[in-house]
Amino acid sequence: MPAHPIPAEKKLEALAAKILKAVDVRGATLDIFLLPNREIAAMKAKFIKKKTEPNVLAFPEPATFPHPETKRRYLGEIYLNKDILKKSPERTAPLLLHGILHLLGYDHKNAEDIKKMEGWEKKILLLLRGARGSAGTRTRFSAW
Repeated sequence: MPAHPIPAEKKLEALAAKILKAVDVRGATLDIFLLPNREIAAMKAKFIKKKTEPNVLAFPEPATFPHPETKRRYLGEIYLNKDILKKSPERTAPLLLHGILHLLGYDHKNAEDIKKMEGWEKKILLLLRGARGSAGTRTRFSAW
């Protein structure tokens, strides 16, 4: 069975812009990295102790950390498992959205947080079907 292509850099940037617009974030930037399964699993083991699929990791940037290279608000870094995206490209939007919500402070540590985050995910995934990217949002992309 042939592998599906991973979404191209421009498509990931456009998708991130649509998500940020849907959550009403303007003038922000973030980094997206694609890692093979073994590398993202090693990162997850180092930073997160939960034994779940290593599909997306998000590291918010402290608000006071300086970024002289941009005048935009830097949200942080998202790491996506490129092996999962290659096998299941339809998971790209949900995983990227999940990472962005973490950068914006959402979490799933208790039942109330889970309900709130999952509610936002459902709502935004529905909105994405008709959303367009915003010129006021930029993403930087790196594939390792």
